[in-house]
Amino acid sequence: MNAKCILCERVDELDNREFKTKQLRNKPIRMYLCPECEHRVAINTISRVNSGHFNFHKPAVISNSELKKLIDTNTK
Repeated sequence: MNAKCILCERVDELDNREFKTKQLRNKPIRMYLCPECEHRVAINTISRVNSGHFNFHKPAVISNSELKKLIDTNTK
């Protein structure tokens, strides 16, 4: 199955047996994010949560040192 990322408009070939593919096929309202965009959104969300100016209703807080390591490893 081909899926198009809603942010970067990249088209990816997905394995038909994966759970994410089955969700997209059965519920077309769901949005597909490529792995790079999904990771970028997660990093930005974690940094906003740690800034203190963002009300996040789930306990997903990561320390600033871990965030810096995560960003450094992905930029290299």
